[in-house]
Amino acid sequence: MQIIIIKEKIMRKHYNKSSLAIGAALALVATFAQAEQTIGIQNPGATPAIATAHVNVRVTVPKIVILRVGAADATISDVNFTVGVTPAVTGAPGNSLAYSGAIPPSLATTVATTNPTTTAGMLVTGAWTNVSGGANLTCALTALAGATAFAAGATVGGVPGTDDIKVVGTTPAHPGASLTQCNGTASSPIAALSALSGTFTYSTSFTATSISSGTFGNVVTYTATTL
Repeated sequence: MQIIIIKEKIMRKHYNKSSLAIGAALALVATFAQAEQTIGIQNPGATPAIATAHVNVRVTVPKIVILRVGAADATISDVNFTVGVTPAVTGAPGNSLAYSGAIPPSLATTVATTNPTTTAGMLVTGAWTNVSGGANLTCALTALAGATAFAAGATVGGVPGTDDIKVVGTTPAHPGASLTQCNGTASSPIAALSALSGTFTYSTSFTATSISSGTFGNVVTYTATTL
C-alpha cells in the first residue's frame, strides 16, 4: 500500500507540472494573438503561405472657420456717416456765421471708413472653412457706447432706421440688403474649402432732413458658424 501511495503522489506531481506547462503555453499563444504579428504555414506546393499585419493610420484635422470684415487683425473697423450742410458753410462749426441758403438747409450725407482707412463705406471681407457642410454667416446688433440705437425697421421719430442702413456684400454675401436682416437669423452661405474674398459696402437711404441732431448707431457683430 505504501508503494502505491508513493506512485500516486509521483503521478500527481507530474500531472501538475504538465498542466502548468500547457497553461503557460496557452497564455503565450493568447498574448501573441493580441499583437499584430501573424504567421503563415503551408505544406510545400502551390498554396502560398500568408501572414498579415494591420496598422492604424489617422489624420486628425480640427474644424476651422475664418471670418474677416474690415481690418485683418484685432482692430474693430468703423463706418461713419456724417450729415452736414451743403454747400459747406465757411467757418463751420461756429456761431452766427453768414448764411444765405435755403430753409431748411440742403443736407448731404458723407461716409468715411477707418481702421483701416479704405474706400469710403467699403470694408474688405474674407471667409474660409474646412468643414464639409460649410458655414453660415449671420449678423446681430448690440448697443454702441455713446450712441442712440437705430430704430428697428423704418426711420421714425428722427432716428435712422435699420431699413435705411444698406449693405451690399459679395463673397461672402451680406445676410440681407440692410441692417434689418442683422437679427441673428438671416444668413448667407460660406462654401467649404473655398477661399472667399470680397467687400461689404455700406450706404444710407434716409432723407437727411428727417434725422434729429445726435449720434446714432449700433455695433454690428458678424458670426460665421460651421454646419
